[in-house]
Amino acid sequence: MRFNLISWPMACGALLALSACSGSGAAASGAQGATSAAPDTPPVASGQPPRNRCDAQAAQSFVGQPFGATTLEQARAAASADEARMLQPDSMVTKEYKVGRLNVVVGADNRVTRVHCG
Repeated sequence: MRFNLISWPMACGALLALSACSGSGAAASGAQGATSAAPDTPPVASGQPPRNRCDAQAAQSFVGQPFGATTLEQARAAASADEARMLQPDSMVTKEYKVGRLNVVVGADNRVTRVHCG
């Protein structure tokens, strides 16, 4: 098969496009969970195998309360969730939905404004 001046750029462009689509995904997975919670409040887990359960209604009593050092663990236990994370108004949030995760949303006044699963 003979390549002319026009077919070389087209062949190189197609090869470049295919190689860009077959990335390892290491950069994407590292950025995905970069800051899902505030740096000083790491997510908490139950330490048990995942049950994929979360009852946000059971943790609604935390809404309006000040967020303290043990609030996240108490809310996770009340909701029977596998893990919990604290979200602030300026938090970067990943888009994956986890059935067993409790999200505790804290406002600028450091009070819990919302509790939901996901």
